Amino acid sequence: MSNSSASAGNVVVIVSGLSSAWSTGRLVYQHDFYGNDNDVMVANANTHGALVTAEILENAPDVGIIALKVMPDDGSGASEANIEKALQWVVANADAYNITAVNLSLGGGAQTTAATTSISDELAALAAKRVLTVAAAGNSGDGGATQSVSSYSADVNQICVSASTGDGAFPSWAQRSPSLTDVCADGTDVRITNLSGVTYTANGSSFAAPAVTAAVAQAQQAWVEQTGSRLTQAEFLDLARSTGKAMGTAGYFELDTDALLAKIAQSAPVPTAQSATTITVNASGAPAGGVNAHFKLLVDGKTVGQATVDSAAKDYSFTTNLTADQAHKVQVQYDNDGFVNGQDRNLFVNKIT
Repeated sequence: MSNSSASAGNVVVIVSGLSSAWSTGRLVYQHDFYGNDNDVMVANANTHGALVTAEILENAPDVGIIALKVMPDDGSGASEANIEKALQWVVANADAYNITAVNLSLGGGAQTTAATTSISDELAALAAKRVLTVAAAGNSGDGGATQSVSSYSADVNQICVSASTGDGAFPSWAQRSPSLTDVCADGTDVRITNLSGVTYTANGSSFAAPAVTAAVAQAQQAWVEQTGSRLTQAEFLDLARSTGKAMGTAGYFELDTDALLAKIAQSAPVPTAQSATTITVNASGAPAGGVNAHFKLLVDGKTVGQATVDSAAKDYSFTTNLTADQAHKVQVQYDNDGFVNGQDRNLFVNKIT
């Protein structure tokens, strides 16, 4: 599979499987850690993983998706061992696959204080790489009398998301804790549309977490474009808190993605003198299934152009404004790698000038 990504980077979804009934966006990698193969598709049209992935894509359509399946096809309980294997893969491949966020819409347990599990070392390693992990707080609440979150969301190195009603209140089933919940997002009657145009409504913190995951991917893209580096978990939460909407229950706030991204835009550094610069990529490709290779050209993390490449080596030129006397990162992202009917689609980059 390709390690390329959309401009907003790649998002890992730890899933019960995907379905052909739902969009998988730019699916750049998939692996089934339960079945030990590279196929995460299941027969259940509305499998939980497909719904979660679809919500991420509806909020952030530019992200690439990495689907890691950790449970049986019927969506029954995921073993912690398989979740750990999936996260170990993420740690090992975070840089190569430009991973910006991980979504854990998994439940189980009731923690009242910060907790560690077998995946804590992986979560710490990802946080150090500024890959932010977003975890659902759970749906086993009792109206707030006992304040707790699920075991997977109680680690300090991930963002714990409790479900809200979207208008400043909590559904009675929402697990939450003023000391453990980091941010709240609407998890009630969340509307998600499949490839046939049929809209479903979903409830649960599993559908509050994807909205935050999408916001993380968008914020990281914007921050990289502004500063050249990614946000830490603390920096993202500071931005989310300062732009979020206070809830009726003291100590909690709801995510406001538009306000968060607007604040990042307002913090843009003063522009320096720039000049038009032409970057030329000499490339050729091998088609598969009648489809030619395609690439995007990124400079300093921002897409400046794209091209479809045939079998003859040609120059593809792109012009962008760059600051003089300053180093710039130039990337060619091959985004449609594939193997069709025995044909291997490939991109060959001969020279960049």
